Amino acid sequence: MRPRRFSMKLRFFLVCFISPWGGFSDVIASPADATNDQATAFVLDEEVREALLPLFKSIVNANVSRTTVELSAESLIGAEVIESQVSTYQIGSKAPDKFTIYLKEPERRLRVYCDGQEMVVAMSPEAYFRAEQPIQTQNAATNVPVAMGPYPEAVLSLSLAGVDPAISLLGGMKSVELVDRGKFRGKTPAVHFKGLQDDGVSWHFWITQGDEPKPLRLLVDLTPMLRATGQAQFPPSYAYNLRFDFLAWRMSGDVDDSLFKFTPAKDAVEYESLEDYYESAAEAARVHPLLGAIAPSIAASTISGQPFDSAQLQGKIVVLDFWATWCAPCVESMPVLSRVCEKYASKGVVHLAVNTGEPAETASQFAKEQNWNASLLSDPDGKLANEFKVDSLPHRVVIDSRGTIQSVHVGFDGEDELREKLAIELETLIGGGQLASQPAK
Repeated sequence: MRPRRFSMKLRFFLVCFISPWGGFSDVIASPADATNDQATAFVLDEEVREALLPLFKSIVNANVSRTTVELSAESLIGAEVIESQVSTYQIGSKAPDKFTIYLKEPERRLRVYCDGQEMVVAMSPEAYFRAEQPIQTQNAATNVPVAMGPYPEAVLSLSLAGVDPAISLLGGMKSVELVDRGKFRGKTPAVHFKGLQDDGVSWHFWITQGDEPKPLRLLVDLTPMLRATGQAQFPPSYAYNLRFDFLAWRMSGDVDDSLFKFTPAKDAVEYESLEDYYESAAEAARVHPLLGAIAPSIAASTISGQPFDSAQLQGKIVVLDFWATWCAPCVESMPVLSRVCEKYASKGVVHLAVNTGEPAETASQFAKEQNWNASLLSDPDGKLANEFKVDSLPHRVVIDSRGTIQSVHVGFDGEDELREKLAIELETLIGGGQLASQPAK
């Protein structure tokens, strides 16, 4: 069993150059419609306009919808996929303002219900909260009160009946061009578009040809936005892509109203708000099952393939950091960990960075590009991560000189907080103190 992955919950909001309620015709403007005051605004050429208009109109004018969309989020170095996560959206809607959005990810099930009178968010089958008030379907495409995966606006705007997809797909654009008319995956006659946003993000979009077009695939390259954050260094060949495949899509027929009503499970817990739910979840996560226990044996090899002699840890204070190349918070926190541990190295502190779930070659090349000087171990099959009950990355374990796990930290709260917390912990252990009686975070 491989360790569960860190979920990069990125919310990418497109900035429209029109009023959010400007309407379909305001976005799909032809070149002839542009005035001097609109010279800097983005407009579509007639070929793109005519090809997109039937699809967008069918969504705007629809009274019901049912869609199933598969999302593949991939991190790549060169042509090699180093991390892939597949999720599924199941979306249904009915005018006016009734909808349900179900996101099925490897590690969670998230669903939003709105029957026009009440909106409920089920964070899991066992936990939910009721929103203060329902929202209109158009707002649901861009403002659902919970993160529905990376870049949710695109899939929602193409799946909710009555929504104007141009607001999300054409706002903040530099260009949209019609690439070709051919056969999608060699089978389905399709129109292929390419778009470039103001922030450098690009996408490719395929729809069926004909009088009643349907979306087939949306491929989004979020690499420029990820690099622009400046939070981590990535190899020149690194890329982060999202692929939305529309497995089923219809804007007609009938949808039963029971789809939009929430019925809690017998043992489900109702929370006051999303913040209340997260606070409760954080409190429960503070006590790790290994806290205060003797640490499992650290049996691994270095990323260069050399056997690691765990005997050298005898009597040492060990900071064990589980990481992966695709985990941006891991990459950002690594230099901080190294500097703090190096400061206390003369007092018996050892920093071990365990790359988990990836080939040693991938980790080695990445570490060289980052110029890291930490002791790097390889855990390609996640065996060591499983022994330390690692559920998400980054995951840091502090082990005292007697081999007892004194603290467990999941995630990255920022450079200053990490530096301060780790320094306090190490100084406490160096002085003979204990941390295991304190809640882990």
